[in-house]
Amino acid sequence: MTTPAEAAKNTVEIGKKHILDQQFRIVRQRELVAKLERHGHPDVVADARRALTEMEQMLVQMEIDYATAHERLVQATVDVPTLAKVEKNTPM
Repeated sequence: MTTPAEAAKNTVEIGKKHILDQQFRIVRQRELVAKLERHGHPDVVADARRALTEMEQMLVQMEIDYATAHERLVQATVDVPTLAKVEKNTPM
């Protein structure tokens, strides 16, 4: 059975890989759009640009989800007893 911290770490690692993959796909899509523009395919360029826009929007959402998962990982890995001990010994 995985702990919440392990599950959060796994989610963060998967999210990071998905973001990198999506960034790579966006680069390739931009190259495709440029190639289509150079070769004079305006009807296909419009569709390719729409796909690129959707890919970029998906990347933004993936980055938001990654940041949320990362924050959960940080919270899950805080050693609460150690934190309480530090707060108790910290002068006010």
